[in-house]
Amino acid sequence: MEEPTQQQYLDSALQQLDNSLLLWGIDNWLGYRTPEVLKLSVAGATNLVALVNTLNGEIRRLSQIVGDVYTDMYRED
Repeated sequence: MEEPTQQQYLDSALQQLDNSLLLWGIDNWLGYRTPEVLKLSVAGATNLVALVNTLNGEIRRLSQIVGDVYTDMYRED
């Protein structure tokens, strides 16, 4: 099997970002695309920051849940 081209790598990465943005209800606009380059727009950068902030918030929330469960499991009564 042939190694994917740079364009295929970029297409795959952009599709994953697009899916994640849409999943979290964030505008999926990133910028302008040529075969091998994505020119990230200000709006695109802002959308990626919103995605990262959303994911970080979810990580904090899930970490708190895990911590609470762990505490409850090992609490000495």
